[in-house]
Amino acid sequence: FSPDLFTSRAMIVTVLWRLSGSPVVNYYMPFADVDQASWYAEAVRWAASCGIVTGYDNGNFGPNDPITREQLAAMLYRSAGSPEVTGSLSFSDAGETSPYAHDALLWAVQKGILNGTDSGRIAPSANADRAQVAAMLARYLKNQ
Repeated sequence: FSPDLFTSRAMIVTVLWRLSGSPVVNYYMPFADVDQASWYAEAVRWAASCGIVTGYDNGNFGPNDPITREQLAAMLYRSAGSPEVTGSLSFSDAGETSPYAHDALLWAVQKGILNGTDSGRIAPSANADRAQVAAMLARYLKNQ
């Protein structure tokens, strides 16, 4: 399992796609860095069509990039339908959260999907290792 290794963005999108029944969608692939023949292409196409992923500002998806904690929270939040949230993050590094991920992180914390680190930080830009991803996905599925 290699719990300390990183998890890629393509891996997470593929997990979410498979949890949704691996639907095939007729949707334009908006990301130039996603090879149409890759093992994750249909998952990325589906996630983009559902608004679960929007890619980077440069128009790429970054399929092989390690997923950060805030990126994972954002994908799970959008997958859950982007429910309304109120409140604020009470972590010492909450100000480091990217604007696109604030509501997603708040939602994930309120639902018990994401916990802070031992040092009381949310660590939004830290890479989510496989152990963290497994825990977050299990908590996410329990909330569904």
